[in-house]
Amino acid sequence: RMAVGCLVELAFKVATGEVKNGFAVIRPPGHHAEESTAMGFCFFNSVAISAKLLQQKLSVGRIL
Repeated sequence: RMAVGCLVELAFKVATGEVKNGFAVIRPPGHHAEESTAMGFCFFNSVAISAKLLQQKLSVGRIL
């Protein structure tokens, strides 16, 4: 949850122009997880969650 929160916070700061760019040094999303089983510490896809929140909260249309 902390990794997801860190990436979400960074993504929102970049999207709103608070910071010019950023680099999140967090566990890679899905690195340990298999298709239907979470493993290690990979329970959430941080990138997908951040992208979805940007679309919902800030109406961001395109995400790289």
